[in-house]
Amino acid sequence: MAGIGSGVWQSTACTVCATNCGLEVQVEDHRITKVRGDKRNPFSQGYTCSKGLTVAKLVDHEQRVTTPLKRMPDGAYAAISWPQAISEIAAKLGAVVAGHGAEAVSLLGGGGQGNHLDFVYAVGFLNLLGSRRHYNTLAQEFTQKYLVNGLMFGSEGIDYEENWDRSEVMLVLGSNPWMSHGPQRARTLIREIAGDPSRTMIVVDPRRHETAEKADIFLQIRPGTDLYFLLALLGVIVDEGLMDEKFVAEHTRGWAEARFIAALVTPAQAATLCDLAEEDIRKVARRFATAKSASIRVHLGICHARYMVENCYLATLLHIITGNMCTADGANIPVTLFTGAGLTAEDKPSEKPRTRIAGIPAIRGLLPPNALPEEILDAGEQSIRALIVEGCNPICSYADAAKMTEAFKKLDLLVVVDPAMTEAARLAHYVLPPPIGYEKWEAAIFARGFPEVYFHLRPPVLPAPAETRQECIIYYELAKAMGLDYRSHPAFAALEDAIDAGDPAPVLTLIKGLCTLFAMTRQPELLAAGTITAGGDPVEEVFQTLLDHPEGVLLCRVDPQRNWEQVRTPDHKAVLDPPLIMDLFRHLVVPEDTDFRKNARYPFILQTGERNDYNANTVHRDPTWRKKQHDSYLRMHQSLAAELGVADGEKVQLTTEYGRALVPAMVTDDIYPGNISMPHGYGLLWENKETGRLEPVGTNVQELIGAQYRDPLTAIPLHKYIPAKVAKAGG
Repeated sequence: MAGIGSGVWQSTACTVCATNCGLEVQVEDHRITKVRGDKRNPFSQGYTCSKGLTVAKLVDHEQRVTTPLKRMPDGAYAAISWPQAISEIAAKLGAVVAGHGAEAVSLLGGGGQGNHLDFVYAVGFLNLLGSRRHYNTLAQEFTQKYLVNGLMFGSEGIDYEENWDRSEVMLVLGSNPWMSHGPQRARTLIREIAGDPSRTMIVVDPRRHETAEKADIFLQIRPGTDLYFLLALLGVIVDEGLMDEKFVAEHTRGWAEARFIAALVTPAQAATLCDLAEEDIRKVARRFATAKSASIRVHLGICHARYMVENCYLATLLHIITGNMCTADGANIPVTLFTGAGLTAEDKPSEKPRTRIAGIPAIRGLLPPNALPEEILDAGEQSIRALIVEGCNPICSYADAAKMTEAFKKLDLLVVVDPAMTEAARLAHYVLPPPIGYEKWEAAIFARGFPEVYFHLRPPVLPAPAETRQECIIYYELAKAMGLDYRSHPAFAALEDAIDAGDPAPVLTLIKGLCTLFAMTRQPELLAAGTITAGGDPVEEVFQTLLDHPEGVLLCRVDPQRNWEQVRTPDHKAVLDPPLIMDLFRHLVVPEDTDFRKNARYPFILQTGERNDYNANTVHRDPTWRKKQHDSYLRMHQSLAAELGVADGEKVQLTTEYGRALVPAMVTDDIYPGNISMPHGYGLLWENKETGRLEPVGTNVQELIGAQYRDPLTAIPLHKYIPAKVAKAGG
């Protein structure tokens, strides 16, 4: 690997969030010393946020784990060899399977942020054991979208995206992309829309955040009332004849049966319920419906709030009835190296596994982490007894930290595969260290555009510590030690062949397999792009193209006019009347009053997960990466601060039904009165240099919400609608 340690600029990517912008780094003495945006990266084009410039601290910090660890009887951890770790874990897993069945073993995670090559091996190992108990971060965030897509488009593997580059109107719900950077080059795109008089950005949110400040239209909606706003938009579009009837007839079925939904809430009702002006609701509906193209950005503000399934359905329906689904300039179903290879084109026909206590079905093959504690604590003889945690930090990332901790302590075996000594690792029987994402070949599966098909295969830019092993090798060695039929799994068989051949990067056999399938299904597009030649070996040419472009590559373009072919219903039409969704709306009770301040016990609504320049997911452990905002805060409106007698920066006592915390107040005029907001990513344990003790830095928001406070269909927690009360500290 030429270039490692040489001080030259090397291409890689940011793994702090799912946007994975291209980066260039310089390395000296096995450390990243300089970071900048990679202008050669075809999708981020040199763009990066301030968080991406701090990735050196993901690699080099005092909580790195670089050798296998075993918890000793006194609770301390001792370094052990890999043969000992693999042998003991394999024996203990085998005992659990023999005594309680394969489904007593579960996987939590698999495929960390922007490091997805291990996912196939982690899930493959679980399946070789005979278990389907796979809990994943996506089921803590977005499975309501996958559920709706499965019902409407015929596959839960489908996920459509809004079109920031080309939509004339962009409606933003529950998202602050100026800070969260969801779309590629987010701030550049937001500026472009704001500066283009022919385009309109509409933001509907309880807070006038950074994106809202740049919007053409901002509606400050009452928290928890998005459903009524979307229903009113639908009603206006239908009542005023603004539907694209031809588009609906050509691409859908079931509208006649679903049409009743448009009459459930009038704009006048929605205005009262949402605390908005009726004319503003009508104005947004008309602008969206009459635009040449339009998209809706729906993110965690919707996906972690009340009526998340209904809202995701309505957003999809609004795209469809206005002729903005599967179009070049509207919402689209992107093609990636993974989906283009057919890996997620269809759902498995076998019966879905369900959580044993609540009966929540797997969605896209994933069970919800929020239901995991009860599956360990309450499921009796069928409880989960052994758990592998990989690529996630459940104590600080998933709801109900106390219940998750209690459950982990009850397990017969807890194995954490992580390059850092996380809060979960401190509860584990064994901690197995993989290289971090800059020390191994890696890639992310997320879509990067449409109709372009991009892919970024990242070579290591640093040497891995000698006693770390890539996840694929860990699972392969466990499968061998347990005597599983791992050769029956194509990924493991190819991996072993590469290992036997002395390949220094055997994980690339997975990429080679993807290239094989992609070349078979997308040959015309690859030929048109010049990625392959008429007389060459298409698989080798695609694979070599990835190797030749460590900065990322545009593989090909697909025909945007054929995007409906990605829909997996038999006739490639969207189903507008799924029985499950129709029942939700038939039984919907529209209240007369949504004023949460009338709740005498908990008169405020807490939203967790606020984004700013100095918070990130919990892979960023070392708190010194933050130049500002070192501590958590509780954002509140100045009128509420006056009511409580609280000054900016003064600590307040925040209380929910499930927990309490002392948090500094951030007093502003930009948030809906009575709505309070906190950032995520704080509360990680770090050594206090003065006391020598591990102490949380800031507040772990997962301590403020219970495992049962969740959506009934998906078990996704309601992080954005938590009844709370606030008092001046000591008052």
